[in-house]
Amino acid sequence: MSSEEVRPVIDCFCQILSLYGFSMITSETFCLAKYDQNEAIIPLYKLIFELIHFDSKPTNQELFKDKFSQMSKEEIVNIIKRDLYKRGYTYDHFLSLDNNMEKGSQQLLVCLGWLIYHIKFIDKCMKLCLKSISNDNQIDKDQDVKCDLIEQIKQAIRTNLKIRSRLQAIEHTNLQENNHMSSFELQLYQYPHLISQYLIELDKEHHKLSLFLYWNKNENIFWKWMESVLDQPITKENNELLHDVECQHLEAEKQKFNAAIDTLDSALVQLEQLWISNNSHPSIEHDVSSIITSIDTEISSLFNQLLNNNSSSTKKSLSE
Repeated sequence: MSSEEVRPVIDCFCQILSLYGFSMITSETFCLAKYDQNEAIIPLYKLIFELIHFDSKPTNQELFKDKFSQMSKEEIVNIIKRDLYKRGYTYDHFLSLDNNMEKGSQQLLVCLGWLIYHIKFIDKCMKLCLKSISNDNQIDKDQDVKCDLIEQIKQAIRTNLKIRSRLQAIEHTNLQENNHMSSFELQLYQYPHLISQYLIELDKEHHKLSLFLYWNKNENIFWKWMESVLDQPITKENNELLHDVECQHLEAEKQKFNAAIDTLDSALVQLEQLWISNNSHPSIEHDVSSIITSIDTEISSLFNQLLNNNSSSTKKSLSE
């Protein structure tokens, strides 16, 4: 899929984000993230952070935008991971990302796609838009059906165009022709600046509604492009990240090994003391020798197990 085909759809999504109070993000950021470029990491973390706190009130949205800049990177990453895990996003590649926001833009992009689909982000925005137009605080259950939402968007556009047409007609009406106007239209005619303000608001509303229609028509392009992100080969950085996860497991095994060595070493010291204090008994010498041989065998076994774990972890990391 060519960038010329997908870029307008991503631009549409970015514009919708901007209209609903999210921090500015561009299609370029998405393209960088697809190829796991580090420049996309912070913008994507910020967007995901704002999305998990998405609220219909603009003041709350601004509040969380400010919180992002006030919190440490580690706090933000942990909040995002916990929230997404509770929502069902449990992929190891994402959960193993470092807390310093230094790697993993490709994984963040995949996560973003999952999140906007999971929370039905565009549908939420359409409902908010329709609610603001109708000033209706009640959302019908039928609005949960996407086709109904789109039909309402289309109807809102038709209404918008009719109102715009009538306002423009009033604006260009001659004084002699105003006897056909309603009292409200006459009032508008007497205050032309109000007509200009209404037309500006109608233009904004029409632009927003048109974005939803464009997205609905072309969103499959976006999702196919997101699928192509999953097909991207794992970069060197991601491979190292996965290797780090295996190393963490290996380190745990190593700690177990060292703990076993310490325990056995303590036992050897006690046996040595026992041998010194009872060196006049020949039978004890044989018993101690047998125990030492057994301990030596156990240590060798543990060491070989550690080597085998190391080898299998390395092979697994390389194969992935």
